[in-house]
Amino acid sequence: MIPLTELQSMRDTLQRAIFSGTLRVQFAHQLVEYTSVDDRRKALADIDAAIATASGAPPSSFSLATHSRD
Repeated sequence: MIPLTELQSMRDTLQRAIFSGTLRVQFAHQLVEYTSVDDRRKALADIDAAIATASGAPPSSFSLATHSRD
């Protein structure tokens, strides 16, 4: 299992890459090249889930409801 501090560092690095539009991200000793912002967002969600697991918190989730007056 990856230590919590390393997961948080990976999250920060990936989030900066998403905001800047960078496709290549260096994690410690590994260079990862993403093909889209969706790939980076999925990776970020995976890291968030791993952080929640490592910290003992349940992974965050949300529901989206829509309403229409037809």
